[in-house]
Amino acid sequence: MRRSFVLTLILILVILLSGCSQEIGKEKETQKTKLKIGILPIEDSLPIVVAKNENIFEKYELDVETIKFQSALERDAALTANEIDAAITDPIAVILLNNAGYKIKIVSLCLGKKPDEGVFAILASPKSNITSIKDLDGKTIAISSNTIIEYVTDKLLSYYNIKAEKMEVKQIPLRFQMLLDNKIDAATLPEPLASFAVYKGAKLIVSNVMLNKSITQTVIVFRGDYIEKNEKAVENFLNAYNEAVEKINSNPDKYKDLFVEIARVPKPIAQNYPMPKYPKIEVYPEEFYSEVLNWVKSKGLIKNDVKYKDVIFEVER
Repeated sequence: MRRSFVLTLILILVILLSGCSQEIGKEKETQKTKLKIGILPIEDSLPIVVAKNENIFEKYELDVETIKFQSALERDAALTANEIDAAITDPIAVILLNNAGYKIKIVSLCLGKKPDEGVFAILASPKSNITSIKDLDGKTIAISSNTIIEYVTDKLLSYYNIKAEKMEVKQIPLRFQMLLDNKIDAATLPEPLASFAVYKGAKLIVSNVMLNKSITQTVIVFRGDYIEKNEKAVENFLNAYNEAVEKINSNPDKYKDLFVEIARVPKPIAQNYPMPKYPKIEVYPEEFYSEVLNWVKSKGLIKNDVKYKDVIFEVER
């Protein structure tokens, strides 16, 4: 009797231990790598949001938290404070951050390989006498200094051999309103605000879409220390991103409302505002980087030479 009781007890213990072992195994199988990525209210962010909303990241063993920022300044501060692991940004920001001692690596080109993916324009105020790019000669253009806004302004003007004065108006909403109120001759604005300014009466003079080459790009970046510890997670992120891009491009109408919300496309122009065809992951080209680096150097914004090889991280695939 006693022997039977002992055997039964042993059997129960074996079953319980087996169950615990299976639960631990399941926990290990479902353990996902954490990743915090910063996004801005821009059209570039759509694939990230789709991958998050449709559990594509989970499929690739990632526990992704998307953190929204209202400005590039806030995003960069979070990146340098290790509050986020990755972000969508521009190459100028990458160069400046690396020059300041922060190891930020470009893992992929985002938008901007082709001119029609450009998202900046120079516009004239509604009551100005500016109607063409030549009319900008000697006029004043409102910009934000030492940013992608000033870079694209310089590139557009030099492309047409135009010399204009630049005036500092840091806040984009203020720049937009000053333009519409005819308080400035012209301003450089990002999309979709540029299209909305045209809707409100401003005159589109030139945009990077009109050129025969791309002059601005966005890039996906990761902190260098995160890559060192989680290289596989970075690869998984890129695979998940590609899958989200495929979903969007195969059925853009399905994602139009989400796109309008994320990019903050104003309601009056939302219906006709075009969605980009999102490109898949690819290495950021050195020729693009060199142009940006040369501009940053010409402005005296960096002390150290930030080489292409030092900021590019290419996943072995």
